[in-house]
Amino acid sequence: MIAQIVSCLCTSPVIVPLVVVLSLAVLYLQKTYSFWEIRGVQGPKPTWIIGNMYARLKPTHSMAEFDQMLYEKYGGKKFCGYYEFTQPCLMIGDPEILKHVMVKDFDHFTDRSFVTFNEPVMDHMLLGLKGGMWKAVRSVMTPTFSSGKIKQTLPLVKDCAQNLVTYFDKELDKRSSVFEMKEVYGMFTMDTIASIAFGVNSDSLNNTQNEFSAAAARFFRPPPKWKRPILFFQFLWPHIAKHLCLNVIDRTPIHFFTKVVSDTIRYRLENNLRRSDFLQLLLDARLQELTDNNKSSGSAAISTKKVTNQVLTDLVITAQCVLFYIAGYDTTATTLSFLSYCLALHPDIQQKCMQEIDSVLEKYEGEITYEAISEMTYLDMVFAETLRLYPPAPRVDRTVTKDFTLPGTIITLQKGQKVTIPIYSIHRDPNHYSNPEKFDPERFSQENKANRAQMAYLPFGSGPRNCIGMRFALMEAKVAAVYLLQEFAFLPCKKTQVPIVIEQRSGLLKAQDGVWQGELQLKRVSYWLLQGTEWLG
Repeated sequence: MIAQIVSCLCTSPVIVPLVVVLSLAVLYLQKTYSFWEIRGVQGPKPTWIIGNMYARLKPTHSMAEFDQMLYEKYGGKKFCGYYEFTQPCLMIGDPEILKHVMVKDFDHFTDRSFVTFNEPVMDHMLLGLKGGMWKAVRSVMTPTFSSGKIKQTLPLVKDCAQNLVTYFDKELDKRSSVFEMKEVYGMFTMDTIASIAFGVNSDSLNNTQNEFSAAAARFFRPPPKWKRPILFFQFLWPHIAKHLCLNVIDRTPIHFFTKVVSDTIRYRLENNLRRSDFLQLLLDARLQELTDNNKSSGSAAISTKKVTNQVLTDLVITAQCVLFYIAGYDTTATTLSFLSYCLALHPDIQQKCMQEIDSVLEKYEGEITYEAISEMTYLDMVFAETLRLYPPAPRVDRTVTKDFTLPGTIITLQKGQKVTIPIYSIHRDPNHYSNPEKFDPERFSQENKANRAQMAYLPFGSGPRNCIGMRFALMEAKVAAVYLLQEFAFLPCKKTQVPIVIEQRSGLLKAQDGVWQGELQLKRVSYWLLQGTEWLG
């Protein structure tokens, strides 16, 4: 009887092809998951289909913790191989090799492994552009982030920082004494970027019902569960996802942002109006681009000449405004919340910041200027140490665009492979920073920085593909800190979590239960009185 069943199965027109397909799949997976072993690169043992992603899919580890595991256990301090599903990836932690990847041999690593969203605005953001298109947009945008151009936006940032002070004043008048700082700072950065990137006055700190806040909240809402498999499909097979037009992005807020930008551009051009914001800088850059294109073609008729190689189209400008919001809203709020947290736990350092702020502003007759902010060297050291301990992006990546042999090895990375740089782990490596868990701004004195490897500090990445908005982000965050530290002290409360537990689901660095603090109004009160006291707000 059994022999007859086996005979039938073997002669079945379905079974034979199925066996062949399964055999080919097994051979493919065996070959795929032996990629690093064949090359002598150590790393964790993968599980078929999901590779080494179980800890992130479950999730049992945050992105930072996942990278820390690879860094410490599997040789990531130099480099190690792992698998994102079926894609072999290389983690590199060695500063000397990173110098080649990010700077010296950048032409081999020009792209990021950014997912294709199949949404025009999202796919034209500088963060995800590749090759020649990235280079063209970056070169046009770079001058808009010069120190001089950023200085022009300072009055708008100061207005939003003043709104932040007003918010705390009102809350303290209501006897509120405990705050989730990430939420509060998120409203501040939302207002700042709405003003600077979109030309919109959106005081969400004191008016949470406005349309811009609603669109922003919807944009950052996690996708529903039924859409999450689509997101994984986009990461696994981006080319197929592109052809199938798969997309998990909620288009409603994108359409809202697009309309805001297009309406603002049209209104300014029709009424010959200007405003010292990011959008205006992009419009000025486009005008300069059109002028240069026409000069090179020998035509002076800018308005009638058809330009075929224009970079800053309306779509590209809109995309960069949306990117400004995405990149700046969460990361700057995260940095400020961790800064407040570190100062609350280290009152001596907080007092030193206050003294420097008072001293510098006295020279400028109380006026917060770009030059005054630049002179606050200790505040800069405090921000640098905060970003070392808590980099908002715990890792960055690069895609190999030309085959590259790792220096000092025979290991060749192939075009299309992904390289990850574990920023969080590098920042907490005792080989680079003694007692790395300690909050110590003196690590960033000029003398200490000079004695440290260049690639041992990477909160904004490095090389040609570093964060283009770095100067603006630091200026915005420092202005907020200066305004607050003139009026308030950051203090721990009963809900303050020590140490911070990192959220496991997010790819960015976030506190699992928020960053809770008490905040005491300090007008005409010596901070010395707070030394050694316990805040019971």
